[in-house]
Amino acid sequence: MQLSEYQEKLKLSYENNFINESIYELVELFYDLTNLNTISYYKYEYEYNDYFHKFDISSNSSNNATNSKRNFKIILKDKKTIYGYLLINQRIKSNPVLKKLLNKIKKYLKKEKDVQKKLFGNEIPFNIYLFHDEDLELLAQNLKSGLEGLFNVDVTRDISIEKYFDILRVKDTKHIIIFLVNDEKMISKIEEKIKVLNELIIVIGPNSHHTSMYCGKIGIEDYISINEFRAENLKSIILNKKNTLFNKNKSGNKIIAVGGISGGIGSTTISMNIADLISNNLPDKNVLYIDLSTTKAVSNLFLENNPLPQKSIIDLINSNEFNIENNLENGLIKKRENFYCITGIQKHIDKEFLEKDVFIEKLLDYISSSSNYFNFIIIDTGAANASNLKSTIYDIVNEFWLITEMTLPHISKLKTFYSLMKRAGLKDKISFIVNRYDSKNAISVTDVTSILNINSEDKIQFESFKIPNDYNVLGKCWNYCELASKNYPDSLFIRKLDSILQEKNFYKKEQKKESKKSLFSSFFSKDKN
Repeated sequence: MQLSEYQEKLKLSYENNFINESIYELVELFYDLTNLNTISYYKYEYEYNDYFHKFDISSNSSNNATNSKRNFKIILKDKKTIYGYLLINQRIKSNPVLKKLLNKIKKYLKKEKDVQKKLFGNEIPFNIYLFHDEDLELLAQNLKSGLEGLFNVDVTRDISIEKYFDILRVKDTKHIIIFLVNDEKMISKIEEKIKVLNELIIVIGPNSHHTSMYCGKIGIEDYISINEFRAENLKSIILNKKNTLFNKNKSGNKIIAVGGISGGIGSTTISMNIADLISNNLPDKNVLYIDLSTTKAVSNLFLENNPLPQKSIIDLINSNEFNIENNLENGLIKKRENFYCITGIQKHIDKEFLEKDVFIEKLLDYISSSSNYFNFIIIDTGAANASNLKSTIYDIVNEFWLITEMTLPHISKLKTFYSLMKRAGLKDKISFIVNRYDSKNAISVTDVTSILNINSEDKIQFESFKIPNDYNVLGKCWNYCELASKNYPDSLFIRKLDSILQEKNFYKKEQKKESKKSLFSSFFSKDKN
């Protein structure tokens, strides 16, 4: 973060605090003018489509929100934007002074919303475009109103997408495009243009197998039947995809999660070494390794050479900002010019902090901010599970390397977890990495694919992305807390990791050699002239 950006954030933070205090004082004035016994303010959070209690003002300190019998609401809204409501214990008579005061409160709530958008990371525009058939105008109007209420955003509604193509092609903004149609005619006219739009497209259409199949054929993943349409269905689809859109890196940077189907399967060894390999092979790219395992971390022994680090991921994320210089004092480790790491928790008791919502939110903010600086972020998630923390990480990453062994117990666990990931819509992010494939109890690839019921494309991963049991080298590395990529670059283990990274197009060594050759040849050709 640049100094100017930091100063702007600081200014916004002060402004946000001032607005919060002003809202409280205005509600307090409303309370005094109406002679109420108690009043509570509930803020509307569009992400959850729900209201959350913020504060109470009461004549009796013991008379809090939980033990008061109040059932009168004053909704605080401006046109179609809902800010929250005031909960009061008795009816009041309206008058010009109270109306003016309520308008003042709404004015400050609008200011709060605008400031918090800038302060808490909504810098990436979130736009909804609704295109519909002419005879569905009434339904489209109702849908537009509902979406604006759900998400507190402006919704652009039109019967044609043509004049918006230039806007929708802009790569620095994120758009959600919704088609409300009777059939596929509108979409078929613009089929080629839709294919090049790298956006989220949702179609609400007839209960027609033909239309839904057509949409799937041209790459539209989300199709909702008008007969089965519910606002909450559309809301869940948008929210599930919103994180992906917001966290999609602008310059093709990658966030990779590495997790094992069980503990001790090699996710930490693999993730540390691939981070080191990428930074070595791409010296002009910045790499960040994050140890997010929920057991006592060991990465500090390999990357920091410190058995008892004073700072860990908890301290760093709680520092509340991405700033290289400040972060280096709070748990960020600089291995070399383009390779940084954040080591994990050191006490089992710290696990409860990792799982708290407030920590997860701060972690997401940190990853989002740091992804503008780091080209590759490797997150070691430890043992894979469906906890709130890890599920959130799976949502935002570009790839999820799922480490397994070819033994029956591991494949049985993998089957259960893989089913969960498929239901969550995360199947396409997963790469199966088979560690110690040549162990004695390994079953065949045919048996694995039969148990998992996977297609031929996924089967290839079990044949290509497999790592031998290089016990001699890795045993020495663990004994001396060394990275195999640094001390044994020609080992079977590292050669295979290097091969996987090249096959997945992280880098190509052949291209690097050719570029060097062309550089030398151009130098000598100039010299001859």
